Amino acid sequence: MAIAVPRITARDIIFKIDGTEYAPQLNSVELTLGDAPGGIQTFSEIRVSGEWALALSGYTSNEADSLYRLLWTNFGDEATFIIQPQAGTVGADNPQYTGTVLFNELPPLTLTSNEEVAFTVTLRVKNTGLDVASNLYYGVTIDTTP
Repeated sequence: MAIAVPRITARDIIFKIDGTEYAPQLNSVELTLGDAPGGIQTFSEIRVSGEWALALSGYTSNEADSLYRLLWTNFGDEATFIIQPQAGTVGADNPQYTGTVLFNELPPLTLTSNEEVAFTVTLRVKNTGLDVASNLYYGVTIDTTP
């Protein structure tokens, strides 16, 4: 007998930077853990260190309060981010992922005749260590507290 497991559907996602909601301007958000620069892993270690990449694909806009402009005006800075895969109250079955993003890349401006302009950018997440007991994974915290 198969057990039904709730699945995430990519809609009603909450994505905030410094408390401002940007989900309506995005069509893709990807948080990926890779090896930290200079990290050397031995055969006896699970992972020495890690570094998250936050990949964002969205719609280009020249509005002053758009995500696209935020990436330009905050280049070199950092800000907190929240990704909550399902809208609603944060809890054990509906966590949110938080961290600090480093604006280390500028989004491109790619123009194609008669098409909506979109961008993709991959930003670094500030590594604040690993503490599994506190749900901290190399700078990304899984928060289940409402």
